[in-house]
Amino acid sequence: MDFNTHTQVWGSVNKLMKQNIVKREDILDVYVDGASRGNPGPSAWSYLFMVGNKEIDKKAGYIGHGTNNQAEYNAIINALKDAKKYTRWHVKVYSDSELVVKHIIGEYRIKASHLVPLCMEIYELENFFQKVEFFNVGRDNKLISRCDELCNKCLNEKGY
Repeated sequence: MDFNTHTQVWGSVNKLMKQNIVKREDILDVYVDGASRGNPGPSAWSYLFMVGNKEIDKKAGYIGHGTNNQAEYNAIINALKDAKKYTRWHVKVYSDSELVVKHIIGEYRIKASHLVPLCMEIYELENFFQKVEFFNVGRDNKLISRCDELCNKCLNEKGY
């Protein structure tokens, strides 16, 4: 990277950091969910950002026809993309999908080839942050339940 490119990149990062709500010493907790009606079928993703006990953002989106796993991957991808607006430091991602989490952390081999590019995109997004950790939590987690509600609301609004 030449000096001008390096300067432009860090200038952009510094500008972005001035807008951050999350302080360097804080952890951005990211709760995600993906849902598919029919599996495969109409699919949605959602995330919820927390710092301590404070909710700082939430979002849901529709991906069209897909599987639960595709929706879960899309939840993580969209969450990490949007997390860049808040921090570049420590992010913890919580999902109720054991399969997707274990794919990402390398404990399970990805057998479905259509999921490989999604996992690779997550690896690329991780590079922006100082540290990203992934955790599998139960579906009964109250924040995962809120994400599930966001997914269902999105699918309902799409008429599914």
